[in-house]
Amino acid sequence: MIKVLCKEGVWFKEIGYEFLTLARIVYRVYQKHGVTPVVTSACDGKHMNGSWHYEGLAWDWRVWGLKDPKAVWDEIRKEAQAVDFRYDIVFGDEAHLDHAHTEYDLKKIQNSRFKGV
Repeated sequence: MIKVLCKEGVWFKEIGYEFLTLARIVYRVYQKHGVTPVVTSACDGKHMNGSWHYEGLAWDWRVWGLKDPKAVWDEIRKEAQAVDFRYDIVFGDEAHLDHAHTEYDLKKIQNSRFKGV
């Protein structure tokens, strides 16, 4: 069983396999740090034009309670991208200091050096 909380007002267009998989990864890593993950935004809120949020393919996550959120999200990024290269995880830049942004980028092209070619 996994447990993911949602901030009041979060709206999901749909929850597909991609985010069920990602939620399992986030939950497992957060649990190692004694924190329950919280989704703070999905399709709701204001995001930049063309954001995957509006397509139901991006979620933001609370980082409160994590002693080293950068290390936690680096671990989540590594694990998620090992499952599928289309996962993008953004944390620590100017716009993402108080939350982590996750998306499943349908337009992302796999670099040939990672395909074993």
